[in-house]
Amino acid sequence: MNRKWEEKLKQIEERASHYKRKPLCSVYRPSLSRPEQPPSIWKLFRRQTEAFNFVKSCKQDVHVFALEYKMGDGQRIYLVTTYAQLWFYYKSRKNLLHCYEVIPESAVCKLYFDLEFNKPANPGADGKKMVALLIEHVCRALQDLYSVRCSAEDVFNLDSSTDEKFSRHLIFQLHDVAFKDNIHVGVYTRNRNFRLYKSSKLGKHVALEIAEDNKFFPKQSKTIPEENQYFLSSLVCNVRFSDTLRILTCDTPQNKRKRMKHFNSTSPSVGTIEGFQCSPYPEVDQFVLSLVTKNDIKGGIRRWSYFFPEQLLVYDIFKYRWCENIGRAHKSNNIMILVDLKNEVWYQKCHDPICKAENFKTDCLPLPAEVCLLFLFKEEEEFTTDETRNNETTSPHKPSPGASSDPGWDNGLDDACFLEATEDAELAEAAESSLLRHSSGVDEIPDDLIMEVLQE
Repeated sequence: MNRKWEEKLKQIEERASHYKRKPLCSVYRPSLSRPEQPPSIWKLFRRQTEAFNFVKSCKQDVHVFALEYKMGDGQRIYLVTTYAQLWFYYKSRKNLLHCYEVIPESAVCKLYFDLEFNKPANPGADGKKMVALLIEHVCRALQDLYSVRCSAEDVFNLDSSTDEKFSRHLIFQLHDVAFKDNIHVGVYTRNRNFRLYKSSKLGKHVALEIAEDNKFFPKQSKTIPEENQYFLSSLVCNVRFSDTLRILTCDTPQNKRKRMKHFNSTSPSVGTIEGFQCSPYPEVDQFVLSLVTKNDIKGGIRRWSYFFPEQLLVYDIFKYRWCENIGRAHKSNNIMILVDLKNEVWYQKCHDPICKAENFKTDCLPLPAEVCLLFLFKEEEEFTTDETRNNETTSPHKPSPGASSDPGWDNGLDDACFLEATEDAELAEAAESSLLRHSSGVDEIPDDLIMEVLQE
C-alpha cells in the first residue's frame, strides 16, 4: 500500500513540476491546429442585435451570418466570423447546411435580386427568358443612369427551383461599383437574411446552386480555389474598398415622395387598402382570430391593411398581447399578425418599443391549406364547374325539381366577397409585374412604414 502511494505521489510531483516549467495561459485562446487554417473567430448569439454589437467591438473584418436549426418551431442563431473562417468549415457541407448572409442596413453592398414565382399558377411562364430579360433591362438602366457598363457575364445566377417554385438569386459583380446600402438597392428590409450559395432552407433539400444558364465566371486565382471564388462572389456585402470605388445612390427626394405616395395610396390599383374587422379575405380573418383566442383570452382585429405588391395582410390586434420575443404578454402594447399570401406564411410583430428596436419577428409559419389563395380559387372553380354541369342538365326556363323560387341564402354577399378577393389578387399581380422593372424584389414591408399606415 505504501509503495503504491509513493508511486502516485511521485507522479503528482512530476506533473506539478511540468506545469511550473510550462504554465497554462490565464485566458484560453482557441487556435486551429494546422498553419493553413485562418485565425479562429467564431462566436454564436441568440439575438441579431447582440451579434452586431459584437461586430462593432471587433478589430478584425468579421461579418454576421444566420444559421437555421430545429428547436421548437425552428429558430435562427447568429454567427460572427470572417469570410475565410466560415468557408473553411462551410466548404465540407457536413454541418452548416442552412446558412444566410445577414446584410446590415447601413452596409455598402452589391446589387442583388431574389426572384421567384409559383409554377402551377403560371404554367406559361418561361423563367429563364424572364431572368434574361430582367438582366438586360437592369444592365441598360445601369448604363443610362450611372454610365456603368455590364452584361449577363457580370451577373452571378444561382438557382434553387423545384417542381412547385421557380427561384433564382442574381448578384451583380460590378467592377469598382457598389450601392450605398440595402435601401438604395430596393425597398428591402433592414438586416436582410440572404441565403448562401450551396445552402438549403430548413426542411428543404434543394440547395442554391449555379444556374445552368449562368454566364458569370470568376477570375482565375493561383491562391484561391474556384469554388471559394464562387462563394466569395455570392456574398452581397463582400465589396472591395479602394480609391476608385464608386458608391451609387438612387434615393432622391422625388423618388421618396413617389414611393410614399405609392404605399399610402388608398386606390385599389396600387399601394394599400385598409379597413376594420373584416378584410376581403374572411377565411384569413377567421384564421387570425383563432391565433389570438387562447386560454380564455379572446383577442380581436382592430384594423387591417393590405399591401398590394407584396400581397401582405397586416392585422392590428387588440385584447391579446402575448409576445414570443419575451415569452409572456406585454403589459400595455398589442401585437400585429402579418399574413404573407404570396409565400403562404404568417408571423407576429409587436408595437412594443424594445421589440421594434430589435427588429423582432417570429419565425414564418405555414398557413393552413384551406386559407391559401390557390386552395380557395380551386374550391371556387370546382363549385362553379358543378353549378355549370347542374345548369346544363336542367331546362333554362324551368326550375329543377325541389328548387326554391326564393334563393334565400344567395344574397350576393358570398359572390361579392369572392369577387373582391379575386380582384385583389389580380390587382396585386398586376402591380407586382408593373413594379418589376423598378424594384429589385420585395419580401417584407419596413416596420416604420407598417406603423405609419396603421397609425394613419
